[in-house]
Amino acid sequence: MNKGMRAVLVWLSMMLPCIVWAGALPNGLQKGLEELASVKGFSCKFEQQIIFTNGEKQSYAGSLAVARPGKFRWQYNTPYQQLYISNGEGVWLYEPDLMQAQWLDGLESVDPVVMRLLNGEVKNDEITLLGSPGEKYTYHIRIGTTQDVWIALSDGMPAWIESRDALGNRNRISLNEIKKQQPDAALFHFDVPKGVDVISTAVSAAGGLNE
Repeated sequence: MNKGMRAVLVWLSMMLPCIVWAGALPNGLQKGLEELASVKGFSCKFEQQIIFTNGEKQSYAGSLAVARPGKFRWQYNTPYQQLYISNGEGVWLYEPDLMQAQWLDGLESVDPVVMRLLNGEVKNDEITLLGSPGEKYTYHIRIGTTQDVWIALSDGMPAWIESRDALGNRNRISLNEIKKQQPDAALFHFDVPKGVDVISTAVSAAGGLNE
C-alpha cells in the first residue's frame, strides 16, 4: 500500500460518527467531533506533503468528497492523476496514465484498523487522547495501540491531519475550501473506462463499485 492510500484511510477513519472517544476531552476537540458527526458529507480541496526523515519531500494536491456511510472520492491531480473511489462496498484504484484500474475487495487487505472503524467495531478504550502539541485546537490522539494521529481543527472541521510511520516519516494533509453539504451520489459511482486494464484479483458480479 502506498503512502497516499494510507493517508486517505487514516483520514476517512476519523470522519465516521461511529467512533466513541473515551475520557474527558477539551472543549475544542469535543465540539469538533460533534461537528464531524453532524455532517452527512462534505467536499474540499487538499494539499498533501510527505516529509521523510532524510529531509526529502513529496507534494500532492487534488480534491476529496466524503458521504456517510463509508463513501469517498479521493482525486489526486498533481503531480499525476490517481483516483480512489468507493460507494461503501470496497475501493477502486484508477490510474489513467497507466490505463489501469484495480479493485480492492474490502479494506481488510489495506488497513485492518480502518476497516474496524468503518464497521463501528472500535471500543471506547481503544481511542486515547495523548495531548496537544502546543498549538491551539491541535490534538494528538492514538487509535488502538499503534496508530498516532495529529489533527488541527478550524471552525469545527479539520484544517490538517498528520500521521507518522515507524521510521518517523511525516504525512500531512491540509484541507481547504471545505463545503459541508452532502456531495452528489454520482461522485461515488465508478465504471471502468473502455480500454482500461483491470488488474484486480476479484471484481464483484455487479462489476464493482456501482450504485
